[in-house]
Amino acid sequence: MGIYVSYFLIITILSVITYFVVRYLRYRNLDYKKFIQHNPISPDNTTIAFDLHDVIVNYDYKQIAKHILKAENKFSLFIHILNPFFWWDLIKLFANNCVAEQYLLTIGNKYKKLQPHIPLGIKIANSQKPQPKMVRLLIDLAKQGYELHLFSNIGAKIFQDLKQKMPGLFDYFDGFTIPSPKNGYTRKPNQNAFDNFLSKHKHIKKQIIFIDDKKKNIKKGQKNGIIAIRFRNPDQIIRELKDIGVLS
Repeated sequence: MGIYVSYFLIITILSVITYFVVRYLRYRNLDYKKFIQHNPISPDNTTIAFDLHDVIVNYDYKQIAKHILKAENKFSLFIHILNPFFWWDLIKLFANNCVAEQYLLTIGNKYKKLQPHIPLGIKIANSQKPQPKMVRLLIDLAKQGYELHLFSNIGAKIFQDLKQKMPGLFDYFDGFTIPSPKNGYTRKPNQNAFDNFLSKHKHIKKQIIFIDDKKKNIKKGQKNGIIAIRFRNPDQIIRELKDIGVLS
């Protein structure tokens, strides 16, 4: 009998620990509330900014496979990829925290025989599918009158291509902050990227809610006084926006 009681106590203790760990993981993001300046939140006092990849859109791996299978001169591409100097250049780009567009253009310009494959690289980068719940969220927020902004690390050239493929998706946004040759391809979480983003909102004098899936971007946003909420899934974001009064 004593053994069963011991098992019961162990299971109870583990269950309680598991409950509080899950609760912590679920709600640890709520410290963003201390950055809320206006209560209640409304379209008059708040702008909402979104990251793009893994927030509004996800990679479509079937589409990527189709692009690769249909690509011309695949053997030539494969041979160039085996070049150790090619990989060394990739490592240097990675060390410099470059955006995907810089990888494509830098490698394509250095290795002339790879230039014809740049359009394939753009197709693969833009093999994305929108998350339906996030699209509905954008529609709901736009209908309520919120100013929506895209704050993404997508490059300017790749972004223009994606806008042509998904024109309706980006119609809901009032502004865009993305890396480009003009700003030296500055990306999140670099402070210059946030300075560039915030400079577009100084005249509006609204508090900003920023939704991103990367922890380092959330931390940098909060350091800049932004209501930064880490994205895990659409239901979680919708729940948290309801919790702070953005959604009814």
